[in-house]
Amino acid sequence: MTGAARAEGLGYAFARQIAVEGVNLIVTDVIGDELERRAAQLRTDFGVEVRTATCDLGEAGPWAALDHAMDGLDVDLLVCNHMFTPKETPPILDMPLEVHHRMLDINARAYTTLVHTIGNRMRERNRGSIVIVASGAGLTSAPFTAAYSANKAFQIALGEALWFELGDTDIDVLVMIGGLMRTQGDALDQYPRWMIAEPAPVVREVLNALGRKHMVIPGLTNRIFTLVQTRVNSRRRTVQTIGRFMAKGLGK
Repeated sequence: MTGAARAEGLGYAFARQIAVEGVNLIVTDVIGDELERRAAQLRTDFGVEVRTATCDLGEAGPWAALDHAMDGLDVDLLVCNHMFTPKETPPILDMPLEVHHRMLDINARAYTTLVHTIGNRMRERNRGSIVIVASGAGLTSAPFTAAYSANKAFQIALGEALWFELGDTDIDVLVMIGGLMRTQGDALDQYPRWMIAEPAPVVREVLNALGRKHMVIPGLTNRIFTLVQTRVNSRRRTVQTIGRFMAKGLGK
């Protein structure tokens, strides 16, 4: 489970829903102190074994802390949930190049490294499941968070291809197309409240779809919004609509 340190985050919501089934966990994040608090809470609440790995997934793998945490264990479920988005949301050409590269390292290269490393171990056993947490922004583009949406498009393409290529194995691959969620404190206060989903029901819907679908768009509001932007509107109109939507939500 990657990106599991923040109490309000989607990764921790995944961890809790998996732990309630009595499944032991490996959780990783760059925020070590918060990660240890989340792990302690999971142990207390659910009585499962929780191993932690504090590591920066923006650095080139392999990651020693994560390798140590996985030592002697078979990983049956990989949830790639981590992401990096800068607090500032400038246009593409105004964002420092090193920030673009940092986003690629965390949101694209690290996903590839994890999927390749753990996926090959699953293939050796012919057993396992992989969940790739992407976003509707990867289907449409999102001005002012364009680097984020480009990385999410990468994740979607990677996950769908992996699903097809592993079709004759017992390894399940599921791509989640997330919408706005209450995982970032007050960062989404300028967006319509009815569009913002709670993490727990999103996680339940995603895990229920594992092994049955190759892609899931959790939440009725998210599904309708995605349908309109990808099937009803033209591509040009979608970019214009979402651009205005993002500008308003981000206070541009």
